[in-house]
Amino acid sequence: MIVNDKNIDSLLAEIESLKQQLYESNSIIDAIKEGDVDALVVNTNGTPQLYSLETADYTYRLLIEKFRQGALSIAKNGLILYCNDYFAKLVNTPSEKIIGNYLQEYFDNASQFVTLIEGLKYGLGTHEILFKSDGGSPTTFTAYISLTDLEPSVDAIGIIVIDLTEKKKHEEALIRHQQELEGKINELNRINSNLEEFIHVISHDLKEPLRKIVMHNGKIDGTYLNGVDARSMEIIKLSVLRLNSLVDDLVQYSSHTAQEERTEINLASVIAEVTEDLEVTITDRNAEIKIGDLPVIKASRVQMRQLFSNLISNAIKYCRPDKPPVIQIFQAADLDVEIPNQNSKFVKIQIKDNGIGMESGHLLKIFTIFQRLHARNEYSGNGIGLAICKKIMENHSGNITVESTLNEGTTFNLYFPIV
Repeated sequence: MIVNDKNIDSLLAEIESLKQQLYESNSIIDAIKEGDVDALVVNTNGTPQLYSLETADYTYRLLIEKFRQGALSIAKNGLILYCNDYFAKLVNTPSEKIIGNYLQEYFDNASQFVTLIEGLKYGLGTHEILFKSDGGSPTTFTAYISLTDLEPSVDAIGIIVIDLTEKKKHEEALIRHQQELEGKINELNRINSNLEEFIHVISHDLKEPLRKIVMHNGKIDGTYLNGVDARSMEIIKLSVLRLNSLVDDLVQYSSHTAQEERTEINLASVIAEVTEDLEVTITDRNAEIKIGDLPVIKASRVQMRQLFSNLISNAIKYCRPDKPPVIQIFQAADLDVEIPNQNSKFVKIQIKDNGIGMESGHLLKIFTIFQRLHARNEYSGNGIGLAICKKIMENHSGNITVESTLNEGTTFNLYFPIV
């Protein structure tokens, strides 16, 4: 009888040991299921061995939780099966309260959910949705939502939610800045228009008394004046004529602020018209105009005539006394010129003369309005012609530069963008 009791006690002890092992095994399995265990240590013949459980599934779950975007899985009817912490932050609700609810409950317009599911059937998985965010005072935010059908692996739909709040703020700020800029441009155009009107009014008011002075000055008979008086009257007349010329130049300068309609212009034809207009001056100075190959460009014909008229007149005016002026106008050999800090490509036209030239220190000054390099008794003019040329080139999104050697000649480079 004693032997039987010992056998029973042994069996009971073995059963208890097996129960303990079973409990430990079940605990490990539950921990693995919950994702709480990353590795197992197993003793084999007294030697511990490490078995990693960091599988692709675990990495995937970790990735989803660390996402800086909302991630959910839902049933076909919208029931939320899972959501990550980031989505919970977006809707300002704990994740445990979200799971078990329906996705459409977080839409500002719940009826949009039907459209999402229908669209998914036809491969349309991306949409822009207005979400509700819970809190002290409920708000809304716009999000980009992307749906993926997880069948046949899982009977569910995977969803990624990207918050567009910051993007929308940047877009709205950009629109506001654009509207402000347009307002400033309109205001600038209005001021510019008023300035043009003002200049034309002032020019009219100035030219009328000047015209009368010149007219009455001409009626005075020189026989009644002594030498001093006659000289004074001549000085008055020349001063009035110069002032009249200055008013004309100012009006002409202001007239090139507006963008005129541009058409295809044959530059050779324009220059032929200009040389015809300047025929008397060209003949008097025995000037030679050589016109090479020139392109057709898109420009204002009126402004092109003014541009080449100023440059040709300038080349004739500043000729050397010992040599008749020779002016060459041609397209430079280097086609499709690129200018630093400019995205466009340009065609380059050169106007080259054999005149008196300029010192290098003067090259940057000549395009400034009223800038003169010579005394008035040496060369006539008001220092506006080249400023007009610069403004015309700016109107055409182009550029004008100059190269010159003293006593050898000057070359003006015109850069017209290739349209």
